[in-house]
Amino acid sequence: MLITTERLTLHAWSEACFDGLFALAQLPETVRYVGTGERWSHEYTLVKHRATLAHWTEHGFGWFAVSAAPGSFDGVVSLVRRTATESGLGRPAVEMGWWIAPSAWGRGYATEATMAVRDRAFASGWADRLLAVYEPANKPSARVVEKLGFTVHSKFVLDGRVEQRAVLERPHS
Repeated sequence: MLITTERLTLHAWSEACFDGLFALAQLPETVRYVGTGERWSHEYTLVKHRATLAHWTEHGFGWFAVSAAPGSFDGVVSLVRRTATESGLGRPAVEMGWWIAPSAWGRGYATEATMAVRDRAFASGWADRLLAVYEPANKPSARVVEKLGFTVHSKFVLDGRVEQRAVLERPHS
């Protein structure tokens, strides 16, 4: 499955994505606001990669590899189904996340890629509700959340880090 925008191609996750993901997960500036903020080990990255492949098999959607040029790996936009408990909302949602490689920062790729995935998620019926979980201190991600139309739902502290949940409901036609 492909999603294309004016400047980007987003590919459904595949075995070929592992090396790009692992390289991205080694950059301190990339992982700073993800989980513990620590680089991902090879083993942890492999677990996430395999879980992503399984999510695609089970649900028909999941993570997308972002490419600005043929053969490049410039980031990830993720969609992960969450139960009512996992979402922290008291109702199911599809969590959306994104990582853009630092070499591609400042070009609007995060907004362009996430808007395309948001639109596909709603149009394809993959989600009625999107959830974004982010640290308010991560100003670029907070701007993407705002540009996509998410509404802040709640703040919480996890491992000493302040995080926010924001929600976007499928528009009614």
